[in-house]
Amino acid sequence: LLISTLSWPGSAFMGSVARAVRQGGDVARRYHVPRWRQVGQSYKAAMRHNMNARLFYDFDLFRPDAPSPGSFIMPHELRIIADVLSATSMSPDITDRVAFLRRCDELGLPCVPVLARFDPDGTVAWADDALQQAQGRDLYLKPADWDDGLCGELWQWRSGQGCWLRHGNRVTLDDIGARARDLSAGRTMLLQPFEPAHPVLRPLGLLGSCSVRCFTLAAIGGEPELVAALTRIPGGWWRAECGPEYGLTARVVDLRTGELGDGVKSRSPQRWKRHPETGEVIAGLRLPLWDEARALATEAHRLMPDYPVMSWDIVIGTDTLRLLGGSPAPRIDTARFPAGEGMNDERFANFILAHCERLGAVAAVH
Repeated sequence: LLISTLSWPGSAFMGSVARAVRQGGDVARRYHVPRWRQVGQSYKAAMRHNMNARLFYDFDLFRPDAPSPGSFIMPHELRIIADVLSATSMSPDITDRVAFLRRCDELGLPCVPVLARFDPDGTVAWADDALQQAQGRDLYLKPADWDDGLCGELWQWRSGQGCWLRHGNRVTLDDIGARARDLSAGRTMLLQPFEPAHPVLRPLGLLGSCSVRCFTLAAIGGEPELVAALTRIPGGWWRAECGPEYGLTARVVDLRTGELGDGVKSRSPQRWKRHPETGEVIAGLRLPLWDEARALATEAHRLMPDYPVMSWDIVIGTDTLRLLGGSPAPRIDTARFPAGEGMNDERFANFILAHCERLGAVAAVH
């Protein structure tokens, strides 16, 4: 810790220079901010606010109208807040996917059901109606926590053959269960129905499904408020097979209509108005069932008011919406990266502190 602290000025400066070399040219052309000024601004943010060069560029803080780096609440700070709240009996722990989906089911919120859970100790828990829910649907086998490894597998239903297929192999539900037990060594695996996206979004997702991530804030005693949203678009050879990586994200630039902005990739200054592989339009596309998705996110937060900030992953189907996941410690900078404008302002901080004050936990947050 001492070495890291003493080396921070030097490493921060080198990081600022490296980022300016890598991304500074595009920034200089688009925003007329020379590289030397980018280095100075980035280094100043590092010294005064402990913000590294990656976040400086992810938050677009080189822009003349950018908010102060000191007004941002970092993702690790949100995680501390979530840990503090979930450690109390006042807030149900929904920090893992299984607990979150269980809570959604208890509250009657539409969510992607868990047909079976396979634990590392060999324990297997099937839903009572797993066979009925699985029949006639594609199935997705994935880890409960993607940090445990990328091992998602898509099993496609073939109605004419009355079975599932993967890589040309015909299997039954028992065979999929046996495969899940093999993959559960060292991780918890979940078997869920694969939810196809709305026809408007399906061309963007290739064989994967686009999902919409909505960010909501809730003050104590107040109504939840949607503050940002983005669409996660699968890319490359993802095809719902290897994991949760998404090729692009596109911010919802108009929260009233659900209109998307340019697609972006993390750590890349390039932006796409069309999908780079399929040519499908991204910028200007309006999300289908957007009003319903927005209402679902705020209603879910209304029913789970214990956390000040939440993200909700929603699959927009042909005529239905389902919650795929949620987090009380979302990566706000994921939404900020394609946004290019401030959202972590003083009001945002006050909402969060209001929740912590009721627990006497402000000191822990600071």
